[in-house]
Amino acid sequence: MRFVLFFFFSSLTFLSSAQLLQDPSSRSLISQGLSHLYQYNFKESTENFNAIKATHPKHPAGYLLSAMQYEQQFFPLKDHPAQSRAYLAFLELAYNLAQEAFDRNNNDLEASFFCTASLGFLAAYEADNQNFMKAVSYARKAYSFMKIGIKNTERQPEFLYSSGIYNYYRVAYPELHPIIKPLMFFFEEGNKRTGLAMLEAGTRKTIFVRNESLFYYSYVFNKYEGTPQKGLPYNTQLIQQFPNNHWYILQRAELLTLAGQYEAADPYIDQLEKINSPYFKGAAHVFRGIREEFGNKKYALAEAYYAKGIAHPWEERFTKDIHGLALLGIARLENRKGNKSKAIHFAKKAGEFVEYKNSIEEQKRLLNLR
Repeated sequence: MRFVLFFFFSSLTFLSSAQLLQDPSSRSLISQGLSHLYQYNFKESTENFNAIKATHPKHPAGYLLSAMQYEQQFFPLKDHPAQSRAYLAFLELAYNLAQEAFDRNNNDLEASFFCTASLGFLAAYEADNQNFMKAVSYARKAYSFMKIGIKNTERQPEFLYSSGIYNYYRVAYPELHPIIKPLMFFFEEGNKRTGLAMLEAGTRKTIFVRNESLFYYSYVFNKYEGTPQKGLPYNTQLIQQFPNNHWYILQRAELLTLAGQYEAADPYIDQLEKINSPYFKGAAHVFRGIREEFGNKKYALAEAYYAKGIAHPWEERFTKDIHGLALLGIARLENRKGNKSKAIHFAKKAGEFVEYKNSIEEQKRLLNLR
């Protein structure tokens, strides 16, 4: 899904510090705005975030929150050039304001939080656009601030999310993207098990980053651990609270489908098809193809759905792997028909897209067909 190099830095830990939250009206606006944002009530969240910028024009919070909204409202940003420029401008302004505050006081935890978050979103944006050198450059800037959080998870539980993501992705991402391995000596070693434990604790002990902890805990189980069924209980909490959120709907449909719970997945696939986006519609076709192939054994219909799926565009973070699932499906079906050379062709093509643990293993198996 949206998930790429150094998205681990894209946290909301900035909201955990007391400075801004000592103001009850600001705290209320932030909470209301985030609720509206996750529920895709963008008019209301815009009003909340603009009010924060009006009352705290020299504080990075409002600008970072607006960037977060643009990321979901104009998904994927690569298809919205004007909004992409505004998104980057919000992040740069948030970072500059936070850096100025940190320069005035190196003990300002809130400033370090905002530096980490704004640089993290910038790194994630560049990684999504395959600009790995820029992504690593932003990540290196963020790292000095990031270490503050890693050392303070017991004092401040909100750090559990960013620290958990760091520990897990520090190991997992270079494994999938060897091109960046030479650059990773700038960063301390991570630990997948520690990262998972921190993320799980984040789903229970945090307030402001609870949704991110729930989402990425599910995401890691699906993509890197190969156990989508383990992610379902955490996605359930998100979908119950924010039933209109497109990312959560997509994750639910995918987890249920890959866990073999096809009937339960149907309502969420229906919702994806109704979203006015070729990315979500394409994913829905792929999920229907998986159901027809494995659930109903209707192979011709499954192939038709897979063909529809790959005819739609994909984006780097959330649907690239799903595009790869369709190509693997076609490879399996060609193999079933006895077309070994075609099966290998589609399996090779799938290798350009799949990063899921289970998909990589299946792709290797299909490439070894004789």
